[in-house]
Amino acid sequence: MDKFIEYEIQKRLKRKMNELERHIFSAMWSEHCGYLHSRKELKKLNTKGALFPSENAGGVKIGNWGIFFKTESHNHPCAVEPYQGAATGVGGIIRDILALNARPIALLNSLKFSFSQKHLIDGVTRGISDYGNSCGIANVAGEVIFDDSYYDLPIVNVMAVGIAPINKVKLSSAKENCIIVLIGSATGPDGVGGAAFASKELKNNKSEEKIHVQIGDPFVKKKLIEATLEILNIEDVVASQDCGAAGLLSSTTEMAYKGKCSLELDLNKLHLAQENMTPAQILLSETQERMVFAIKEKALEKVMEIAKKYELEISKIGRTFPGGDYIVRKGSVILSKTPLDIICEPYIYECTGDFQVKIKECKNKKDVNIYDAVNRIVSNPEFASKKWFFEQWDYAVGGRTFIPPQKSGAAALKFYENDCFVGICMDSKPRFCEVHPYYGTVSTFLESFRNLVSSGFEPLGCTNCLNFANPEKKEVSTAFKAAIAGLAEISNKLDIPIVSGNVSFYNETKKSRIYPTVTIGMIGHCKYENDLIEAVFNVGENIFLIGKIIDLQSNIGGSLYEYILFNFLGGKIDIADYNLEVKLKNTIFRLKQKSLLKGAIDVSKGGLLGTLLCALFNSNVGFSGSFFAGKNYTDSQKLKILFGEIEGRYIFSTSNYIKAKEYLIKNNIPFMHLGVCVGDKIKFDGYEFDFEKLKEKYCNSIKNVLDEC
Repeated sequence: MDKFIEYEIQKRLKRKMNELERHIFSAMWSEHCGYLHSRKELKKLNTKGALFPSENAGGVKIGNWGIFFKTESHNHPCAVEPYQGAATGVGGIIRDILALNARPIALLNSLKFSFSQKHLIDGVTRGISDYGNSCGIANVAGEVIFDDSYYDLPIVNVMAVGIAPINKVKLSSAKENCIIVLIGSATGPDGVGGAAFASKELKNNKSEEKIHVQIGDPFVKKKLIEATLEILNIEDVVASQDCGAAGLLSSTTEMAYKGKCSLELDLNKLHLAQENMTPAQILLSETQERMVFAIKEKALEKVMEIAKKYELEISKIGRTFPGGDYIVRKGSVILSKTPLDIICEPYIYECTGDFQVKIKECKNKKDVNIYDAVNRIVSNPEFASKKWFFEQWDYAVGGRTFIPPQKSGAAALKFYENDCFVGICMDSKPRFCEVHPYYGTVSTFLESFRNLVSSGFEPLGCTNCLNFANPEKKEVSTAFKAAIAGLAEISNKLDIPIVSGNVSFYNETKKSRIYPTVTIGMIGHCKYENDLIEAVFNVGENIFLIGKIIDLQSNIGGSLYEYILFNFLGGKIDIADYNLEVKLKNTIFRLKQKSLLKGAIDVSKGGLLGTLLCALFNSNVGFSGSFFAGKNYTDSQKLKILFGEIEGRYIFSTSNYIKAKEYLIKNNIPFMHLGVCVGDKIKFDGYEFDFEKLKEKYCNSIKNVLDEC
């Protein structure tokens, strides 16, 4: 424990800590549990319109129902034990949703790797697959990014979505005179110290860190899901918390602190996986598949019956009463009596400094042959189809998935209970955030926004996972501060609340650190099936670009093509026009409602040509058209036009060229006619590519690269 933190704790306690209390505070005042370096900044985020944003997961309202969602990171565990780290990351985020009495209906992933570490890619992928598929929750969407900044430091962010009638939601605040019960797996020593482990830089030799990684059991999780939903529908069940980071300690202290009551635990009452566990091990164990409930005495028999029905162990482990203390005992022996406000209100650091961007110029830039550029980008795993990943995950289980992965910018789920559709997506742009954390974060938010819009969904709410290196270093804390400012501004400008989130710091070793990696998850709503949009074009349809049209003055820093072709990162990134974003959203919706739009996709990774190719490959159709309008550009200028990643643009297809064009002109929408879907070639401005050969590279490059590793 840091000497300053130790001094601060003992000053507040007005006494020295005993051995158990040192463990208690090491966990609860860790970065992972206490948010020491981020709590003050996070208060700046817009939560207006969110449902229960201070709970385990926040949500948005659709009719009388709440859609609850949250992201979580499991970066450190995945670095040392990728299979179990990924599996328990999925398990943990499911429990956050479950604790609200919301049924989990979907999972998403945002993954970052270095391609040179196949064992991490393989382990994380199998962990997500084996756990998510086995507990019966559809894994519907996500993203995968490859960059050497994630060498030894994979980013594994997981998002879960659940639904509940608003009047059935249970919160995490206990009340006085309740019984505390623990249900689920027997508490063992696995994962002890996990919260503290996630609050420091990783060691280069990770073998000794494996003790901090939990072990999941998806089949127990499935039983726990059903049991928890039955228990939480009992009127006299007051509150619920999952046992996540810092295990029983964090779940019970937070429950009591929020409820403004004292809580007493008897460690002799727990069902344990092995004998002779120390009090600290019992409290801090992160054994998976466990939930804690605060219930009234008269509900105990019903809760016990439900546990028996699902073959789950249950223990009556404590009670609440008036006051504000946290008491831990073993039988008649009191091991600790500590004020809850001291445990749950750690010392908070300031993020200092003003972020200054150092703009670089690419001195290595030279004319690159267009044929070579197209083939290199299409063959790059970062750009390529991610089917190698999503084919290992069950995206159809549960019967809600209406549009499968890669067929639209966002996953579409049928929300039977409210007779509508929910759109979900998860995005990040770490290179943009590395170049400029403020505008990079804005760009990331807008990527999710446009993914929903291009799929026919009105964006409703956002969650985030903020992955950064060591916050004690000025350049990291100032980048974090800039990212928060960007997220706060764009959320307010577009009136989309931040309903939940997570911060993961210390993603670095002595040798390397990750880029500032802001992951955004977003939820949208669509009432009618006919208003849904797929990123699919058909033979004979005309293709239009709307929004920011070709402009050689536009900034394209952070673009994938510069990174792939020139190994360059650092130029100015494009700045969004908020009014244009809203105007384009309304245009997409109105074109669809007027039957002037067939398919659509937002222009993002890979720029104009890259985005079009993705849609063409998904549609299995060729293209003939023009991007250069007969102008005599240099190859360098052509690359910028084809692959520059500029804000505020969509591509859409139409079967009514004349009326679509008339609508765009009448409503003063910037547009460009690109061409028509036809044949088995990709042809533009004198360049011609074999469709099947390009598609084969796009579809198989990840498998091919992994096979060579």
